[in-house]
Amino acid sequence: MIDIRCRIFVIMAFILTWPCETFARDVYVRLSNSGSYSIGITEGMLTMTDAEGRLANLGDSAEITANNGYAVIMGNAFPMPVRISGSGLLQFKGRTYRGAFLITQRAGLLNVIDVEEYLCGVLPAEVGADWHNEALRTQAICARTYVLKQSMKRAEKGFDVVDTDADQVYKGVGVETAKTNQAVASTAGEVLTYGKELAITYFHSDSGGHTADITDVWGSDYPYLKGVPEIVNYKSPVSVWNAKISSQRIRNAVQKVTGTDIGEISEVQVSEVDDGGRAVTMTFIGANGTKSMKASQFRTATGPRELKSTMLTPSGGAFRVENKTTPSGIVAQRNSQPSGNELTFEEEQGIAKMASEGVFTTTELVDMLSNLDKRKKYYQIGISRTGRKAEAPAQTPRKKYGYTVEKAGDDFIFYGRGWGHGVGMSQWGAMAMAKEGYTAEKILAHYYPGTTVRKIK
Repeated sequence: MIDIRCRIFVIMAFILTWPCETFARDVYVRLSNSGSYSIGITEGMLTMTDAEGRLANLGDSAEITANNGYAVIMGNAFPMPVRISGSGLLQFKGRTYRGAFLITQRAGLLNVIDVEEYLCGVLPAEVGADWHNEALRTQAICARTYVLKQSMKRAEKGFDVVDTDADQVYKGVGVETAKTNQAVASTAGEVLTYGKELAITYFHSDSGGHTADITDVWGSDYPYLKGVPEIVNYKSPVSVWNAKISSQRIRNAVQKVTGTDIGEISEVQVSEVDDGGRAVTMTFIGANGTKSMKASQFRTATGPRELKSTMLTPSGGAFRVENKTTPSGIVAQRNSQPSGNELTFEEEQGIAKMASEGVFTTTELVDMLSNLDKRKKYYQIGISRTGRKAEAPAQTPRKKYGYTVEKAGDDFIFYGRGWGHGVGMSQWGAMAMAKEGYTAEKILAHYYPGTTVRKIK
């Protein structure tokens, strides 16, 4: 049995010997931390090995309680960690799993499984088995990179990932399909890298037209996790949405984030947005004061399933955002809101260089010169085709609009687009690009500029 010190050693060896083709293949997925586990097997018998190397047959099912460093089974106490395996597929809470189970006092019930087999239970849970093959291949590379990166960060916690969208959704054998398994097999060992390191491949369902800068969401800063516009028009089930949230719930969220109760909320403002139109800062006016916070913090505190994204749109007035899209897939901004299609000085230099290198066709060059507002679109297309790092934009002040969220009685009505935190790859955007003929490598280069797909064994 590999203990935690051994796992850390293997992971560090992988980092220090990146050019060689090796890495720890097993991943540790936490399925539950309840302390009580009812497990079974599809055929054959369950076999358990405890921390002292003792073996025990558990039959075809077992009720296990983790308590004070011991796994208690039918009145017998076995020192943890205990590893459970068998000739059939393992069962827990109505799902079936490959690999083995590991029960520890600290991390709970884990599914220890080969990374490629793990991905077979991730793809159909995260996207759809009927999705375009290149979108599935993109998701496979993204998911593989994500779990391996997490394994390096969380080894000391005793698990790598959980099985929910807090990391990436994993549902075991029951959701596997031939098509998604083939997407995993066709990308076996492929990961996304930035320099000599694994990239951080955050992803979300739908960007709403423009992805987010990680700095605005979580405060960290990575050059390949800056916001980029969608370059292909698409529609998803959450392209447009609205949510009614009570004044009291907003008041509670503000207090949760700031530690201050500002009293009954009278007004909610989107006071700062990024270049793509996504809310960055929100301001809340209450009976006892005013507080501002990151829009991403407010979304998390309020409930990310209800407030689906920070790509918020006003319901009316001078800053109304119409639910239309330009040919490039970027949501059109109307009236006094800027188009977001202007190039920075660095991007102007970049697109000129790409044009001189033959990145664009003659037809595209003519279109670009005839329609200057399309240059932003072509700049992003060029970045995707070449896989080069996007030019760092000059530091410019955030756009401050100060529009007010619609109020209806004791509720506030939020209008928005997309779903998710907005950082990294948009799954629906990747699907749209795949349908337009983009390969997995080009899709990843668009959402994570400057990164490279590499194959390791």
